[in-house]
Amino acid sequence: MALPGTLEFERVIKRTKLTPLAVEVLKSRFPDAPDPVKRWLPSKPRWERVLPDLDVLSHELKALKKRRGKIVLYGHDDMDGITGLFIGLKILRNEGYTVVPLIPRREIETYGIRPGRLQGVLEPGDLLLTVDYGCSAVEGVAWARRNGSSVIITDHHMLNPPLPDANGIIDPQPSGPPAADLAGCAVLYAALTSILPRYENDPQLLAATALGTISDRVPLSEWNRYLLHCFSLIRTDHLTEGLKLLMEEWPCREGNWTGSMVRSHITSTIGKGYNSGISNMLDFMFSYDRRWCKALWKQMVKSSEERGQLLSELVGRSMNLKDPEADAFGMIMVFMDDIPPGMGGTLASRLCRIHRRGTIVVTRREDGMLVGDTRSVGDWNMAGFLVSMRDAFSSAGGHYRAAGFSYESPDWHALRELLLSHMAEYPTCPVPPPHIDLFVDELPDPRVFTCLAPFGPGFLPVALKIGSMRYLLQLQQNGQPSWCITEDSGE
Repeated sequence: MALPGTLEFERVIKRTKLTPLAVEVLKSRFPDAPDPVKRWLPSKPRWERVLPDLDVLSHELKALKKRRGKIVLYGHDDMDGITGLFIGLKILRNEGYTVVPLIPRREIETYGIRPGRLQGVLEPGDLLLTVDYGCSAVEGVAWARRNGSSVIITDHHMLNPPLPDANGIIDPQPSGPPAADLAGCAVLYAALTSILPRYENDPQLLAATALGTISDRVPLSEWNRYLLHCFSLIRTDHLTEGLKLLMEEWPCREGNWTGSMVRSHITSTIGKGYNSGISNMLDFMFSYDRRWCKALWKQMVKSSEERGQLLSELVGRSMNLKDPEADAFGMIMVFMDDIPPGMGGTLASRLCRIHRRGTIVVTRREDGMLVGDTRSVGDWNMAGFLVSMRDAFSSAGGHYRAAGFSYESPDWHALRELLLSHMAEYPTCPVPPPHIDLFVDELPDPRVFTCLAPFGPGFLPVALKIGSMRYLLQLQQNGQPSWCITEDSGE
């Protein structure tokens, strides 16, 4: 029996507050689950059962402390990677380790672990620990091991042989859902708190994990929902001023919210790449200087407005550049020579939402290399699609909904033919059918379903059908619900 004041007790309370119609929605969404309510909000996961090589990470951390080496924490310059870096730095530095964060710059550097970045930083006897990164870094891991360093990879992207010869690879993909749905920051959080359980309810770590999870658009189901529920119970007075400000900006954090509300209000404000605040986010999240944090956030809001205007221009131009042959395969493909660094993924996301199609955006980097950002809906597996052509790319990978690649040749026409030929061979149904949860005779008060929030990928807003009309639950910025008539999937 759950004891009052515990997280398990709070989960039981939330489950019992579900309205009868909300329970019917869960039964419709999880028809094969013995207990659909528990599937929607599960108990604490046994991370050690689904995350491989936790024992290897534990051994390497103990051995590193004895030999007094340092940890090079290798991250990724988006919100999933940055929040993962925050988690790693906070726990490991608190445990007495010397930790050096390393973040490649996407505007000038190729995705992946490159020996050139590690030289002069990673020394013999050190531990290279990655977050949201590294499961395809064969060359970089081999160099680090030859250099006398240990390597542990924590990642959530697809595992595609040949795998790097790391000491350990903590990636839940082979376990399948719900473990495979974790964001990169959540994988590192789960790994380190399994080894050091005293950190599992740390408010700062839960806030960072929630932000990285929502920003990375992973499914809001099962274990991600467990983490978000833990996050919903934190006290903001235990946060740094930077994290506290982010929680103040979180739309309806203590009420009803959706992932898209958070991404549009927080993630997009921070941005990535060109003119973004991502390079300052580690300092921001660690800072106790309220005045500095507010000034930086104000600057990020201003820069975000400028990026928004630029994005609108890019979207307008891209509408005239859609590839007609890709269109015939149900895909959006656009080549633009002058997309600012880091905005290719943002443009791909916007086009994907507008057209409800898988989207590939390709641009040319300053050194002439072609780079692509992709997003998908429906059953189109973007990472699988790109990896099926991995021999043609210098790097390629990602996950089901978002992936990317680098192409050494500057020849766009050759790359275009390669992508089109594989579209013809790769099975897809890129347009998801509109979902329907319940058929009803009359429209109920939308408030009876807000107990199921938050909504997002993998757990969409409730959809009802009356006769031939489909009604989708919509949450306003203030958290108030309403119904809208739509054939959109709600994703």
